[in-house]
Amino acid sequence: MPTPLLLAYDPACLRCCRLALGLARRDQRGLLLILSVRDPDLLAMAPELAGKLLEKEIHGLDLGTREVRAGADLLRPIARRLPAWWWLSLLLGIPGIPMLANLIFLRWSAWRFRRTGRLPLA
Repeated sequence: MPTPLLLAYDPACLRCCRLALGLARRDQRGLLLILSVRDPDLLAMAPELAGKLLEKEIHGLDLGTREVRAGADLLRPIARRLPAWWWLSLLLGIPGIPMLANLIFLRWSAWRFRRTGRLPLA
């Protein structure tokens, strides 16, 4: 069984909030710990995230291995923790698919910043 995964999301982003709420609803085994980047306990629980541009993209920390991932690189670890998403975990194991997913995620993020008028964090 996988260890819990801490996810830090940007509460100023409506889509990020919807994603976080959707993941929380689907987390039947309690393996996703979802926190706002503004939560004062975040860096106490995950000092590995200090210095990262947390508002730029969603970040995650595997609480077992303490491995940090961001953006589309989190899709497979999230899918492994949600039983109904087992098929996505298999799909993301195919060479080249994670890179394609990351490209799509980065383009979506750039579009989100343009659409909301927020400045992207460089």
